[in-house]
Amino acid sequence: MYITPEQMIASLVMSILLMALIVRLVQTGKLDITYCWIWLGVGLATILVVIRYDWLVMLSHLIGSKTQTTTLFLLAHFVILLMCLQFSLVISRHRREIRRLTQRLAVLQATEDGPSSH
Repeated sequence: MYITPEQMIASLVMSILLMALIVRLVQTGKLDITYCWIWLGVGLATILVVIRYDWLVMLSHLIGSKTQTTTLFLLAHFVILLMCLQFSLVISRHRREIRRLTQRLAVLQATEDGPSSH
């Protein structure tokens, strides 16, 4: 089973458009450069799969997959899990920073107000 020329062209066009969109989002400041690497990696991996489809076929045989679409689904699932892990790490870090800043703000407000008469 191999990729048809139409599938190859459509996949390449979509991958290139995805990468152009990522670059544009970074340029306009809508996407932080920290996260663009993930998406650029996905775009490059898609181009690599299209250009070297035989690698996908070999990987499918290696893992015992009957079809290449199953292998792609497995790889996509793994990438999504990695992205969820990264976002969980970022959210955890932000929660710690927010807690620390809230505590600092409370201390600053308490020192500005002076001793309270409660």
